[in-house]
Parts: sequence; structure tokens; C-alpha cells
Amino acid sequence: MFANLLSKRPSDKSNGHLPADHTQIGAADNLADLQARLVEMEARAREINLLNEMGELLLACRTLDEAYTVITQLAGKLFPEAAGALCVISPSRNLVEAVVTWGEAQVTPVFAPDECWALRRGRIHAVTGGQAGMICRHVIAPPPVRSLCIPLTAQGETLGLLHLQTRNSGQPGCLTEAKQQFAITVARQSALALANLTLRETLRNQAIRDPLTGLYNRRYMEESLEREIRRAERRDASLGVVMLDLDHFKQFNDTYGHAAGDSLLRDLGAFIQANTRGEDIACRYGGEEFALIFPEASIEVTRQRVEQLREGLKSLAVLYHGQPLTRVTLSAGVAVLPEHGQTVEALLRAADAALYRAKQAGRDKVMVSG
Repeated sequence: MFANLLSKRPSDKSNGHLPADHTQIGAADNLADLQARLVEMEARAREINLLNEMGELLLACRTLDEAYTVITQLAGKLFPEAAGALCVISPSRNLVEAVVTWGEAQVTPVFAPDECWALRRGRIHAVTGGQAGMICRHVIAPPPVRSLCIPLTAQGETLGLLHLQTRNSGQPGCLTEAKQQFAITVARQSALALANLTLRETLRNQAIRDPLTGLYNRRYMEESLEREIRRAERRDASLGVVMLDLDHFKQFNDTYGHAAGDSLLRDLGAFIQANTRGEDIACRYGGEEFALIFPEASIEVTRQRVEQLREGLKSLAVLYHGQPLTRVTLSAGVAVLPEHGQTVEALLRAADAALYRAKQAGRDKVMVSG
């Protein structure tokens, strides 16, 4: 009978109480859930801070190259689990170039827009596994690879592509839906910054470039010469200044017409750009007259380089409506800082006087001031 009474004692469950081990498990689950949420919140806060930092830096950029550097340096922090690339569409719209990469991204350096599903469709394209046939052709990483392509679109124009890729699908946050949405935000911010910088550079080029030849204009040349003179004086260096003039250009225009003359000037501008250094400054001074600035060039170096231009021009074949035009020659005058002057006016006057002597001596010559 005593045994029967014991057998009828109410259990812990019947009294509404959970066993101690169940209570501990529930508390542990709650703690783990809170810890996971805390980690996620900290990650989101870190992403927002990095995104704000990138936005501030992009606003401070003055050139596209600076913007590319900012995006490259912060992309690895924004997407630590993925490699990636920033790709830009060329002005001709027929090529896409990976201007920067990070994390050893395996992408084709230059590819056609049609090789990217995102650019072809105008929307995000994600490959998250089991879709080997849908991987963009510009992704050269061997499968299995997860990838994400997001068009960079601003002001109604597609500028390029933000690409992310990873092989570690088991890593937390690896191209998840939340990470994809964050990548879209990064792409939008990057696209807007690139669009603004592109517009700024376009307007600046219109202000300082000659529209026909693509060379710098006279105003920019004079400002640059002032700056280069000060730099040369600080470094105790020489500076070459050259005035060039096409021989018999008026006769050329009278024979072939002004449109052919413009074609000649355009080709001459391209020829000069192709045969000068990156640090040189080539300008269209006016009409058929051009000016060159050669930093840290002595009298002899300047003269030799202009002689090379003079000789090279004789081999320049100019076509107009598919027909070859008469080959032209040039005359040039050379002046060098400090021997022939120490101001913009003095150096240009000396180079122009030397050019006049070259014309008087029969043209197709290079004369040095003095």
C-alpha cells in the first residue's frame, strides 16, 4: 500500500515545472541566440561605419584613379569573405576593363559587355551554387565558385560592374541574401561617385583641352608653364620650351580645303601625343602653331627630341576621304630655363624668336634661341 502511494506522487511535469536540465538548456539556447544577434548587430554597425567612411572618401576624391584606390582599399574590409573587382565600361561602350581587383579575384582583365549576365540583363546576377552554366564568362575561377555581379548604374547610365566571388560557401555571411543587398548599396554609392567624377573630368577637359587636336589649350599651357618654372627653380633643374609651326599650312588649306586642314591638325595632335612623355605638356597654341613643355630637359635634350618630332612627321600619312594628302613639315624654336629666360613671357618670346629664325632659314628646321 505504501508503495502504491509513492507510485501515485505527482511528477514534476504534472506540477507545471520543467526539470532542471531542461531549464538550463533553454537558458543556454537563449544566451546563444542573444550572442548571435549581438555579433550580427556589431557586424552591421561595422559595415555601416565602413560604408560611411567610403562615402566620405569618395566625396573627397578629385580623380577617378583616386576613387578606384578608395574602393579597392575598403572593399576588402566591406567583403572580407570574398575577392572582387571593379570593372568600368570604356567610352566606346564595347569593352569592360577590370580597373582594380582585390583578394586575388580571378577575372578577365578586359572583356565584352555581353560576357557578363548582369550587364546583359541590366540587373544583379548571383551564382550561389549548382549553376555552373550561368557563371559569367569573365569569371575565370574554376568551379565550384560563388559569384555576384552588380551593374554600376547612375543617372540612367551603366558605368561598369561590381563583381564579388568566393569559393568558401561554408563561411558565415558568404554572399548571403543580406550580403547581396549590402553589396547593392555599395554598388549604388560607388556608381554615383564615379558618375560625378566622370562628369567633373569631362567638364575639366572641355575647359583645358583643344577640341580638335585633343591637346591642351593655350590658357592651360601658360598656367602649366608658370607652375613648371617654379618647380624647376626649386629643384635647380632645366626646363625646355618649344614653339612648333606647320610649314605652308595656308597653302595646304587653299589646296585641299579647311576640312582637310582640320584632319591634318587632328592627326598632328595624335602624333605629338604619341611621341611625348607623360610628364610633357603638349598644347595647341593657336591655328597651326603648337607649344611643348619638357620638364628637366637641357638644351641639347630638347633640341634632339624636337628633331625626332620633325623627322617623324615626314613619315606621317594623312588621309582625307580615303585619299592620301601631301606630306607636311614643321619648323621649331627652342628655349630653355634658365639660359633663355626665367619667366613665362621671356621663355615664350625666346622660343618664338627661334621659330621665326627657322622659318627665315628655309623652314623644316629646328633653331635654338640665342
